[in-house]
Amino acid sequence: MSDDLSHLTPAAAELLQAPQDARIRAILCERWVQYTRAAQVLRILDLLLDHPRTTRMPSIAVYGDSGMGKTMIMQRFRDQHPPLFDSQAGVERTRVLALQLAGKPGERRLYAQILTALGVPQNPRAAVVELEQVAIRLMRAMDVQVLLLDEVHNILAGTYRLESADFSVIFWQPVTFAHGRESTTGRAGRVR
Repeated sequence: MSDDLSHLTPAAAELLQAPQDARIRAILCERWVQYTRAAQVLRILDLLLDHPRTTRMPSIAVYGDSGMGKTMIMQRFRDQHPPLFDSQAGVERTRVLALQLAGKPGERRLYAQILTALGVPQNPRAAVVELEQVAIRLMRAMDVQVLLLDEVHNILAGTYRLESADFSVIFWQPVTFAHGRESTTGRAGRVR
């Protein structure tokens, strides 16, 4: 191996000098690889983030086969727009809220996941309407503009009634539906 490291970035050259376990750990870490479709989706999400609030916010559904990078795009967008603390108002502003829909579909589970993503404890015995009111009030207070939902196919795994209830919850929100798999939506733009 040559000692000439001039062809490497300073970070890569520094990593070569690290112990073996540190190098292996660095190799195993996730990395963002920019590609055309990902850049297109990120540009659209940025436009949605800057869209003024309207009665029916625009939306986008990103769908594709497993392993195509949908979750990485969602994480990248969330990381590009981290929560900020507004010291004057004493409130954390979370313009981008991302969550992974897990398990059995249902309104209660969806609102519980939103509240968990906001860092809010909830009463397991609370009525769905209470969870809904708290989630909506907090999303407005925290200035949530874009709601990113991963693994939307979990909603589609339920009955038609549950699926309809979950989608009505999503589209009623004054935020953007922006990430799914094997999903198409009524007003949503689609990027494939």
